[in-house]
Amino acid sequence: MQDISLKGYAKRIFIVTFGLVLAAYGVGLTVTAELGVSPWDVFSQGVALKLSQVTGRQIMMGTITQITAALVIFVDIALKEKIGVATIIDTCIFGGVLNIFLKHNVLPHPEAFAARVVFMLLGYIVWGLGIYIYMKPALGAGPKDALFVIFAKRKIPVSIAKNSIEAVVFVIGWLLGGTIGIGTVVAVFAMGYIIEFWFKLFSFDVTAVKNESIFETAKNIRNLLTKQA
Repeated sequence: MQDISLKGYAKRIFIVTFGLVLAAYGVGLTVTAELGVSPWDVFSQGVALKLSQVTGRQIMMGTITQITAALVIFVDIALKEKIGVATIIDTCIFGGVLNIFLKHNVLPHPEAFAARVVFMLLGYIVWGLGIYIYMKPALGAGPKDALFVIFAKRKIPVSIAKNSIEAVVFVIGWLLGGTIGIGTVVAVFAMGYIIEFWFKLFSFDVTAVKNESIFETAKNIRNLLTKQA
């Protein structure tokens, strides 16, 4: 049962934000390991590369991540998945935080191959943990994560749903020039299982979560503020 007090909402929104920042850090680790990135990031890199070439201006992958998230929201709505506070926060900050991590050298840049493999794997593990943390408060899922939640609710395992979606965006990103490598293979075949691992470790059934829509959250907060007035 989620806390629907004002303090509870503040805590839940903080947890969502923390989880998304942690997930962005995990993604950043996979990027700086330079062993290939996840399918969605291959897509973002490829689009950013092409647009940079066309416009003559540097466009970072985090920016494309934000734009993609905004577009995927419409797909989520069409498939009748709730758009929550977490969905909006994800769209607004995830890509921007990733850009900050990549631009300001707050991530390790290992040179030895073994170290790069370790940081790449650590990145996926941290990313998966971040996904669990931000989804736990039941304020919605990020636009892209909502896609595999939609399939999971239709009795398709999280690992299969996520891997199937990402296989498609991987091909598109690869054709556009995104970075691929062993890290991409790990993401395609293991990321869904990593997320599933965190869910099972914390006994988190994503299909049973009753996410609040952003309208429900706004209504609840308004009622709480009215009572205090």
